[in-house]
Amino acid sequence: MAVSKSCPIEYKTVDKNIIRVNAMIVFSFLVLFVVSSNPAYLVIIGIDFIIRVFFGLKYSPICFVIKRILRLSGVKPHKINAGPKTFAAKIGLLFSVFSLTAYMLGMETISIGIAVVFLIATGLEAFLNYCLACQIYPYYKKLLS
Repeated sequence: MAVSKSCPIEYKTVDKNIIRVNAMIVFSFLVLFVVSSNPAYLVIIGIDFIIRVFFGLKYSPICFVIKRILRLSGVKPHKINAGPKTFAAKIGLLFSVFSLTAYMLGMETISIGIAVVFLIATGLEAFLNYCLACQIYPYYKKLLS
């Protein structure tokens, strides 16, 4: 049976604008990590992903600030299916943890390699509006069912 490429419908929605700006911020932190090899950047995005995955987007400090800025600038929310974005946050958390763990174990090259793959995925979302998680998510859901 073929898996639909469209994102399965979830009852929760998120603001696409917040997700894209957040991706730009994560992208920036990843660039700073790759350039400086300072693991503090991975820690910051890792903590934010932990909050998003375990407590929800509305508790993320980064997303809280983004939401306020977008509201003040008059940008109207663009609601989209939350399923793939929640899945993407879990993947982001894994990439953050794996990259930070590799760094702490002295495997800086592997850590930076993981960060670069993560950088590409967030760059696609942030700048080209291409959600890699939306492409993988239907297969993930199919695997779970």
